[in-house]
Amino acid sequence: MFALGAIVSLCYIPGVTGAFIASQWPVLSILLPFALWRSGPITAVHWAGLAFLAYAAVRLPYAPIFDDGVFGLWLMFIMAGSFWLGSTVDNLRGLYAGLALGASVSSALAVLQAFGYSGIPRISLAPAGLYVNSVQQGIILALVAVALVSERMWLWLPALAPGLVLSGSRGAFIALIIGIASIYVRGVWILAAMACAGLFFLVYPLSPSDAVRMTIWSGVAHNLSWLGWGPGSLFSWALPYNGNILYPEYAHNDALQLAFEYGVAAILPIGIFGFVLTRTAEREWPVVVAFLVAGCYSMPLWVPVASFLVCVASGRVVRGWALARCDGHRSGFYVLSRFAFGRRHAGAASLEVVPVVAHH
Repeated sequence: MFALGAIVSLCYIPGVTGAFIASQWPVLSILLPFALWRSGPITAVHWAGLAFLAYAAVRLPYAPIFDDGVFGLWLMFIMAGSFWLGSTVDNLRGLYAGLALGASVSSALAVLQAFGYSGIPRISLAPAGLYVNSVQQGIILALVAVALVSERMWLWLPALAPGLVLSGSRGAFIALIIGIASIYVRGVWILAAMACAGLFFLVYPLSPSDAVRMTIWSGVAHNLSWLGWGPGSLFSWALPYNGNILYPEYAHNDALQLAFEYGVAAILPIGIFGFVLTRTAEREWPVVVAFLVAGCYSMPLWVPVASFLVCVASGRVVRGWALARCDGHRSGFYVLSRFAFGRRHAGAASLEVVPVVAHH
């Protein structure tokens, strides 16, 4: 898991792999299929995710631009693969350490950028390290920091601090503060803090960027449809703004973007995150809380490192719930690959579904 985290967080080299093409997506699409050979519980949550993928695939021909639709659908499958990976592991400490290594390198590069180093392209005024945009840098570092604190992996934190500070992202700091608070105070108070953070950004725009964000929210909300506009449709959507045409690409609110692209079917992925949010006792819960806070006013679901981290963490939460149900003397199901199954039963056939019966 350490190697996977390090590869995913370090594989983006702006100016080499492309300043505007996040190479983490193709790397994940190569690595994650290997997780399909791992054993994990199949629950109602997983079936809901599969139903959503099926709907997204059916809506692909209706996307305004087919290439954008293929890209959007591809991202959904990568997120699903990340979720399944999380459903197969018992501990994410190795993954967190690997992600922290990449985040530390990005933080160090941000310090060099602050002193004038221009060898790595960026599209923001503030230093962005490996991640091109300082807002993305801030969100990624904030989520990794929350994950590290939740596992008491203190030694990695000092290396992340410079990049987080230099990003200048208010949203990243809000996600960080609420995420760390949720480690120690779990339940309704954290949800209330999330609501207050979202309300703050809704009613009190402090900068021109906040005003643009609210314009995007209003435009997207007024163009919602029951069936959605299709995967990737927001990438090419435009709206008038101050006499010009604005192409936001993202709704800067993950739930709103899912609703725009998939209509009522967005209830499925939103419901999955909602279910994960109820599992307050799980170790990965603070990471999901921080992510959902950031998703109220940004687009972490479409930032590859952040998306990968939260989908794996969410899958791990669902795995913990499924195993707890089995411990409670209930039956469940596991998908076993031919390799895993063959180690227990020589000569076994390929993919099989085997019931898990609790021990009494």
